[in-house]
Amino acid sequence: MSQNLSHHERDAIGNTPLHQAAAGGSLECCKCLMAQGVDVFAKNNRGHTPFALCTVPEVQEVLRKAMDCKACKATGKQFSATVMRYLCSWSLDVFCESAVTQQHIFEDHTSTEREKPVTWCTEVKDMVQEAERQLDHAMHLNQLETVTEALLRAEDKPVDCQLVYRCRQVKAKLESEIQLGKAMQCTKVNDLDEFGGVHEELSQAIEDAEFKNADVARINAAKTLRRKLMAEASLMRAVNGLQKTTPGHITMLQELTAAAQAESASEDLLIIATKLNAKLTSERDVQKRVAETAPLAALSSFKDAAGKTDLPAWCQLTDDFEKYHEHYKNDVELADKNQISKELMDTALEQLVSIEFLLTQKKQIEEEERLKGGKKKGKKK
Repeated sequence: MSQNLSHHERDAIGNTPLHQAAAGGSLECCKCLMAQGVDVFAKNNRGHTPFALCTVPEVQEVLRKAMDCKACKATGKQFSATVMRYLCSWSLDVFCESAVTQQHIFEDHTSTEREKPVTWCTEVKDMVQEAERQLDHAMHLNQLETVTEALLRAEDKPVDCQLVYRCRQVKAKLESEIQLGKAMQCTKVNDLDEFGGVHEELSQAIEDAEFKNADVARINAAKTLRRKLMAEASLMRAVNGLQKTTPGHITMLQELTAAAQAESASEDLLIIATKLNAKLTSERDVQKRVAETAPLAALSSFKDAAGKTDLPAWCQLTDDFEKYHEHYKNDVELADKNQISKELMDTALEQLVSIEFLLTQKKQIEEEERLKGGKKKGKKK
């Protein structure tokens, strides 16, 4: 619609554009026309004013208010057939041409061009400019309280809708960062029963912060914390659960410990897990020793080993026997340090005493055989 619309333009029966808008009952169209400066007292060929053709109360009210105003509210200049009434698009008061500013604004925050025409009186224009200045200043300060206050002051005022939208985005971003900070207050897992709620709150805060374009460094810090908490929870669940000495279980515990360590998990938890890993590993090693040694340890004398087929191969050669005995002792010493179960430790110690005795017997038997062999060689000479 032209901003230089003349109140003299008429159709075949003398209706001005305002006659037609009033007759159609379009409030927005009437306000738009009146904002461009029209004669509300213009009559068509039948002598009817726009008001006379209108049946919509809201439109009648705007027309009546303009008709009742005799002079410009700002300058006091009297309205006439040549001094047009300009409706302020926001206050809906009327002014003369010199007391208003006409411009185009964005229809909404998705608009790419300023296509919506508006007319503002000087007071409204100054009010809008000040509100927009405060919004722009608040966004640069990037402080929630300032941004919120600026938005409240701009509320219900015809300020730039795109500026308001950007400011609301900044407010949402700052709020999400605050919420993210609150969700990050739990820095380690102390209770597995509470972990689910903590994890959910933190995940929601991260998702909201990403959606609202919050500070990337803060989001990354929150994600790092979430990984740490998840690693701690997984490790704590494994530490508190049923323990087994199977290779799979020990490997799982070792991997969880390594993952938690990589995420800088609680030092206390890592110490507990590391000790548990060492204990289970020692128990597994000692269990293997006990099972392997059992057939030999059951003998009361090494002489009884003759003809046995279920004895371990290392007991056949003294050097291998000694090495095995030494390794077994080392494993038991480490197991004692790692605090394996008392029952298993007692069994291992009993076995060590038994095989040490058998090893001594084996050496004695071999020495006796060596001496006998030497005497036989002497007689032959």
